[in-house]
Amino acid sequence: MTITSLAKRIVGVNRLAVEKVEIEESEGENSLVIHVRVTKRDRCRCGICGKKCGRYDTGNGRRRWRSLDIGKSLRVYLESDSPRVWCPKHGAVVQMVPWARHGAKHTKNFEDTAAWMSLHLSRKTISEYLRISWDTVGPMVRRVEQETSGQNGRFDGLVRIGIDETSYKKGHKYLTVVINHDTGTVVWVAKGIGNEVLERFFQELTPGQRNSIELVSGDGAKWIRETVGNYCPKATFCIDPFHVVSWCEDVLDAVRKQEWNEARRKVAEESKGKPKRGKGRPKKDTAAKTSAQKAVERIKHSRYPLLMNPENLSESYRAKLQEVLLYDRRLATAYRLKEGLRAIFQLPPEEVRSALEKWRRRAWSSRIPDFVELQRKIKRHMDAIVATVTHQISNARVEAVNNKIKLTIRMGYGFRNLDNLVALIYLRCGGRVIYLPGRRIDSLA
Repeated sequence: MTITSLAKRIVGVNRLAVEKVEIEESEGENSLVIHVRVTKRDRCRCGICGKKCGRYDTGNGRRRWRSLDIGKSLRVYLESDSPRVWCPKHGAVVQMVPWARHGAKHTKNFEDTAAWMSLHLSRKTISEYLRISWDTVGPMVRRVEQETSGQNGRFDGLVRIGIDETSYKKGHKYLTVVINHDTGTVVWVAKGIGNEVLERFFQELTPGQRNSIELVSGDGAKWIRETVGNYCPKATFCIDPFHVVSWCEDVLDAVRKQEWNEARRKVAEESKGKPKRGKGRPKKDTAAKTSAQKAVERIKHSRYPLLMNPENLSESYRAKLQEVLLYDRRLATAYRLKEGLRAIFQLPPEEVRSALEKWRRRAWSSRIPDFVELQRKIKRHMDAIVATVTHQISNARVEAVNNKIKLTIRMGYGFRNLDNLVALIYLRCGGRVIYLPGRRIDSLA
């Protein structure tokens, strides 16, 4: 094998001409420098669009691109001229080179390796292994994502989509996430929440793509329903069952807090005028406890028994729940309303609407203000709840993607540049397939 063939194998590119190969020693480290030039076929092409252009000037002379290391500590560099060309669309830009992306200081193989590692490791680990600054990893991932974004149509075949928001930073910093239910992949991510943010997603779609959307799932937020209704009026909106049940659980917990505070208030009123207890461990009270004191002990530690599903309760939690339901009528009513609403999502689709109407009448007759307000909310979202049970669609996929986004943020120890985070989300959750250089799956079979 000749030196030229070996150099092409090291770089991983055949479309280049090798001029010479030399070893340089700097600060006690050896570097392999491969002097190359662009072939006639790839000469004078725009570095952005790749079209043939006229030569503009010599640029800044010769420059280097770092490639993957060889052995333990031998760094590899490619050195070549970097003239500029004049593109009618992009102006004066550096000519395209087949071994690196436009604006990069590293070869494609180096950036592909860093992008693949970013899906499994933190940026700090990548920077230590590849011997680069951790600030360099983010732009590499962004360039790889931009190149792979044209290989698959993110907006093709959208029929059922899910919309949700997730926080990416403290201080109420949110991302709007849109996924494809049929593929489970992220199709769009943007900073912020609200109508204006979600409108940008629908504006990127063609009229045909918007008309192809049949089902949209969300958490019942007003800005999601309004935007979907404006851009996809024929689409059916579905509310995630988890969020509907969580509305009822929040109301149940609010009722529990009211009962707890009321019992504590009565105990405080009963203790007025009585001498205060001295220091030290109190003596065992042999006197009978008042009803208020019993209510305080009964409601104490009852949050989880009331909110958890009955089939998941332990023996101690089940005993606590039975005690609360037996002696606290208001909490028992609220708990049965919660379980009744949860059971509706297990019914056949044709029985859901009548069951919801029956549940609304029970909530109204309970005379609990929070549940009276909740049944009005259920009435407003009646059609969406019925559609959810009919089409058996939920935001479970969206929530799973949100967990992956949280994991991505934790692995990277946070992201100061949001564009780098969005690019990594597309690579990890967008259905993109990133291979290590020269290691495709079909070649390993």
